[in-house]
Amino acid sequence: MRKALVTITVVIIFCAKFSQAQIAHYSQFYSTPMTIAPSFAGFTPATRMSLNYRDQWPAIPGTFTTFSLGLDHNFARAKSGLGLLVFRDQAGEGNLGLTEAGLQYSYNLKIGQKRGKKNNEWFLRPGIYFKYSQRSIDFEKLTFGDMILPDGSTRPTIEIAPTASKGYIDFQASLMGYAGRYWGGFAVDHLLRPDQSLTGYVSKLPIKVALFGGYKLYIKNKQIRRVNYNKTPENVTFTFHYRTQDNYDQLDFGAYWEKDPFTLGAWFRGIPVFDKNSDSFSKIDAIIVLMGYKIGPNLKIGYSYDMTISNLLSHTGGAHEISIIYEFNKNIDKLGQKHTIIPCPSF
Repeated sequence: MRKALVTITVVIIFCAKFSQAQIAHYSQFYSTPMTIAPSFAGFTPATRMSLNYRDQWPAIPGTFTTFSLGLDHNFARAKSGLGLLVFRDQAGEGNLGLTEAGLQYSYNLKIGQKRGKKNNEWFLRPGIYFKYSQRSIDFEKLTFGDMILPDGSTRPTIEIAPTASKGYIDFQASLMGYAGRYWGGFAVDHLLRPDQSLTGYVSKLPIKVALFGGYKLYIKNKQIRRVNYNKTPENVTFTFHYRTQDNYDQLDFGAYWEKDPFTLGAWFRGIPVFDKNSDSFSKIDAIIVLMGYKIGPNLKIGYSYDMTISNLLSHTGGAHEISIIYEFNKNIDKLGQKHTIIPCPSF
C-alpha cells in the first residue's frame, strides 16, 4: 500500500512538472455540451442550467473528480446564444486541480432554404469561448520516497515546492453545421497557448482539437423532418466525439435510445489499434452505459457508469457520473422554430 501511494504521488508531481496534467472529460458530454464546443451555447430555445459531477477511478487513492455548472440562454431574435461555464477538476493526493470560468457566444446562420415540401435548410453555428483558468496543487499533501524512513516514520522531502497556483487566460473557437437529423463540427482549444507551469519552467499548453457529430434515426415515423422540442418521437441517435492534443487522442462513439421519458445509451471509449509489439489492442479504455429520465417538461436526470476494459480493469473501480438538467423560459412555441433545433441528444 505504501509503495502504491508513493508511486501515485510521484506520478502526479511528474505531471505537474512537465505540464502533462489530466485532461478531464465527461461521458455524458451532451448533458453539458458547452464543454464540447462554444457553438452549443444557447442551442436550445430556452434558458438551460446543467450540473454535472464525475467520480473517476474511486478505487485508487486520490481519485479524479470533476464538477461543472453551465448556464446558457437562446436569444432567438438575435440568432445568438450566450453561456456561462464554470468547471473544476481535481486529481490525486496532492489535489492537482484545474479551475476554469468563462463566457461563450454562438451565432446561427441559415445557409439553405425550404423548397416546397422538401426541407433543404442547413445552418452553421460558429462559437467563441473566453475563459480564465487556474492550475493548482497542494504540495504539503504529497508523499515522496525520500520522506519514508526504514522504521516507517517520515521526514521532510528534499523536493523543491512548486508554486501553489498559476492563472492564465485562454480562448477557444468552434464551428458546427446541422440540418434536420444531422449535426457535426469541430472545436479548437488553447489558441493562446498559455504557460501553465507551476515550477517556473515555460510549459505552454498544446492546442487541442475536437471533432463531433451524429445522426438521429426515428423508429416509427421515418417521414419526420422536424425535431419536436417538447416531445421527441422514439428514436436512436448515433454520436461520436474525437479529441486530440499533442501526442494523445481519444474517441467516444455509441448510440442513445430515447422514448419519453426514458433515455438509454451505450458507448465505447478508445481507439482499437493493434499493437504488434504487445500482440494486443492498445488505446482502449472503457465501455459506458447511461440511464436518463425526464421529470416533467423541464427537468432531466442522468446517471452513467464507465466500465474500464484496459489493463487497469481490476484496479480503478470504473467511473460514476451524474447530470441534472433544468430548462425554463422556453420560447419555441412563440417563435415556431422547431426546424432550427440541433437534433443532438440530451445526455
